[in-house]
Amino acid sequence: MMNAPVEDAPLALQVVDAAQIIEADVREDLRAGREPFACIMTARGEVPVHGALMVRAIFEPAPLYKVMAKQGFAHHTERLADDDWRVWFYPDVLVLDVRDMEPPEPLAHTLAALETLAEGRTLVQVNVRVPQFLLPKLEERGFAFEIREVAPDRVHLFIRRPSPAVAETPPSLETHHHA
Repeated sequence: MMNAPVEDAPLALQVVDAAQIIEADVREDLRAGREPFACIMTARGEVPVHGALMVRAIFEPAPLYKVMAKQGFAHHTERLADDDWRVWFYPDVLVLDVRDMEPPEPLAHTLAALETLAEGRTLVQVNVRVPQFLLPKLEERGFAFEIREVAPDRVHLFIRRPSPAVAETPPSLETHHHA
């Protein structure tokens, strides 16, 4: 059974769906003197978009923090025992919890946050319902989004500012003349 992150985990980790957490338990490899990096990177390759990687090790795998940060992952570390560490690597996303706001505050706060969202970054809005009035505004502004209804009163809306598309090649200026 997959271990869920602890309650005090960062909100960006709490919005990860438990079914999208990939586990890499390298404790036995480490005890046997085997290098676990390839195993961890293989597991990293299986992590779905907006998913997480949970690594179990016999010491804090601090060198892994930089490697995963370069791939867009933040981390949350739990020391379960002197020789049992659990480290969560999850997407470095901006989380905006609007559950306690009254309309139209969620819409206004989300649009304001999106104004400063860097290209390729993701904002996760945590809401009590699907924000119907926000969705067309996201489409108008060219944002990609995914709605996950995780509980009757909890919706996670993943909003991504796309990276600029590769410029399309203009159509050929050649003209064809028929004799």
